[in-house]
Formats: sequence, structure tokens, C-alpha cells
Amino acid sequence: MCSIFAYCSYGQTRPYPLESRLSDAEKVFGLSKCWSEVKYNFVYFDRLTFDWDSLYQATIPIVLTTKNDLEYYLELQRFVATLQDGHTSVSMPSDRADIVDNYRFSVPINTRLIDGKMIVTEVLNDELESQGIKRGLEILKINGIDVHEYVSTNIKPFIAASTEQSINLVAYDRRALNGRLWDTMRLTFKDDSNRVFESTVRIQGHEKNPITTLFDFSVLENNIGVLKIDNFWQRDFTAQFNTIYEKILATDALIIDIRGNGGGNSGNADYILSHLTNETFQVYHHLSSPKYIPAIASWNQPREWYIRDPLTIQPIANKPIYNKPIALLIDEGTFSAAENFCVGFRNMKRGNIIGTASGGSTGNPIFFSLPGGGGIRICTLKETYPDGTEWIGIGILPDIEVKETVSSFLSKLETGIDNSNAKRKAIEIIKKK
Repeated sequence: MCSIFAYCSYGQTRPYPLESRLSDAEKVFGLSKCWSEVKYNFVYFDRLTFDWDSLYQATIPIVLTTKNDLEYYLELQRFVATLQDGHTSVSMPSDRADIVDNYRFSVPINTRLIDGKMIVTEVLNDELESQGIKRGLEILKINGIDVHEYVSTNIKPFIAASTEQSINLVAYDRRALNGRLWDTMRLTFKDDSNRVFESTVRIQGHEKNPITTLFDFSVLENNIGVLKIDNFWQRDFTAQFNTIYEKILATDALIIDIRGNGGGNSGNADYILSHLTNETFQVYHHLSSPKYIPAIASWNQPREWYIRDPLTIQPIANKPIYNKPIALLIDEGTFSAAENFCVGFRNMKRGNIIGTASGGSTGNPIFFSLPGGGGIRICTLKETYPDGTEWIGIGILPDIEVKETVSSFLSKLETGIDNSNAKRKAIEIIKKK
């Protein structure tokens, strides 16, 4: 089957042609700023296994030969992605219509790497569904190229990530299907009966996405509560949690689900943890950040470090504490402040962490602007478990590893009921307690 889908919600003048507004001097300045600020601010600079200066020198002629500003920014992303840190990355200019039109749109399909396969998890247009493109299909090829080869060559080199599971989450999501507005991609699919077919699908700008809420709380049989936390960044976070806490207290056990939680404010994470124990607990080891003192450098002495004592959290005051059995669900989409939540939860010894290893990155980045409207953020803070054990670049490892199959991952999308393997394992363990 071969089909082409077009959606004409945009004016016929779109997409805007790519522009080259940056001068050669601005291009070199932007690259130099990335190089210099990383040297002085990147907390893991002393761990690099390659020569940063040599890479900088080799990249100068590359950025000078870029044909437009999108190519230029892609080269900056490639340059900084070599640091392999999820909190150190280059962002594209957000107000450039030419860059948006040629980079940020995608085929109206959501995908994910599950069990080593690129699986369609959501189809965002009804017409595609009527043409046989549906949830659960495996994508074998993109534009005639094996999907893993395509992703490794065209997508991964530009992604800033600290772990393999994190880079796969981003690379095999819709990033692999990004392109120029109204261009087409030739996709080769395989269904569950091993039938292989090809379809040509147009990159477009109109899509439907599920509406998510900050907290999704429900109660299962045996009075087991399930609290899904979408993020830790919303300003009214504590107020929203307070409105459901009485319902949580009424349960006999609790599953906290932070799968896919990309983080936010660690203070919000600590606020929830303070409701779960009667005892003080630590959420970090010594926080550390490098200092540059010219005199120390002139004496060829090692760089000095700023070190902050472990952060100790007190139980919430003037409220009842939730002291019943708890299980915590995580996956590779659990990131940043959500991982800080895991560190505190594990140190509290309140229950099992179930699922797959988290994204493996946190660290309070510093931001700098770049020519043309983009920017770079650089990780400035090193964090560990309270006992000093490293987890950056590794991920929070679950107490009980539970991987999802295609059918278990898609179960909630298809039925509206979360029957994932990790959640079923959590229910099983909690019932025993």
C-alpha cells in the first residue's frame, strides 16, 4: 500500500525558505562561546576522554561552511552533544519561522523504542488510521534505510543525553520523523501478522495530542491508591497536591508513578517526600561545583570545588504522615528532578522502585545566549546518592526491573486502563505487604 497524506491548514507560502543571517564572525563567536563556557562551567569537564580544544579547532571550518543558520545550529548541537550530558545542550532559535518550518514539524505519528523495535504508539490523524497506519505497527525503514541505521546516523549525533536509554527515548520518539514542512517520508511498516507494507506520509503542522494533568489519582481494588505525577515544575504544584492528599491518606497502600516525568523543581519533589515518613532523610550527597581561581591554575594545582553539605528534609509539619506501603514506578523517561525524587525515596527506605533505569541526568544548568537567538545550557552541579554512589550517566536503577512489551506498553492507550507490567508487579508486591 502506498499513500500520501496532505493537510492544508497552513498558507501556501509555507514552508519558509532557510536563511543565512549569521556572518562568519558570528558563527565563530557562537562556537567559541560554547567551547569557552563549557571549559569553565561544565561540572564533568575533567572526565572527558577526548581533547575539547582539538574538537573545537576541527569544528571551526565545519561551521564556516554551513549553508544556512539551521545547518549552523545543528553543528553546534553535534559539537556539544559529544559531552554526553542530558543537561548540557544547544537550543535552536525559537522565533525563526524558517528554522521552525524546516526542523520542528514531523510525520503525525508518535513512536517509541520498545524491546529493540521502533513502535507506533499513537496515530495523530484519522486519515492515516483509515489507510492502515495504526498503533502497534513496527517501523522497519525510513526513506528506504534500516530504521536503526537511520537513527544512528541522522538523529543520535545531535542529541544531548547522559545514558543510552535516554538517547534512545529521544531518538526513537518523533525526533526520527522530523523534517521540512510538507515534505514526505517513506516509511516501511510491519504489522503483528508479519505483513510488510510501505506508505509515504507527509510532514505536517496540525496534530492532536493527549491532554495531561499534573496529578492523576485513582483507587484500585484492595484500596490501593495510584498517584501519577506528570512533572515537578508547575507553580501551583504544592497547592494541587494538597487538594488530593486527604484522598491519598484514606488508602491502604500507594503506587507513585513517575514514568515519563521529565523533572522540574526538586523542591516540589521534596515536598511530596516529606509527607511519606516520620523521620528526617537526605536527598543528596555533597553537592559540588567546580571553581576557577587563576592563582591556583598558575600554580598547576588541581581545580578547587565548592561543596555543600547533604540536604536534610524534615517530615511535613502539622499534617498526618502517610506511613502505609508504597511502590514507585520509573522508566527511561524519569529525568532530572524526578530522579532526585527517586534518590530521596530510596534513602527513606519506604518501598520498592520498580521499572527500568531512569534517564540518568540532573544538575542545575547555567544558560548563555548565542548569536541568532539560540542558546546553550551547561550542567554546573554534580549530585550523587547520599552515600556518594554515582548515578549520573547510569540512571536510577530499579530494585525490581520490569520491562514492557509492546502490548503491555500500549494497553493504557488502547483501553484507558493501565495494565502495564510494571504496575501489575507493583500491585503484586503491595498486596503481599
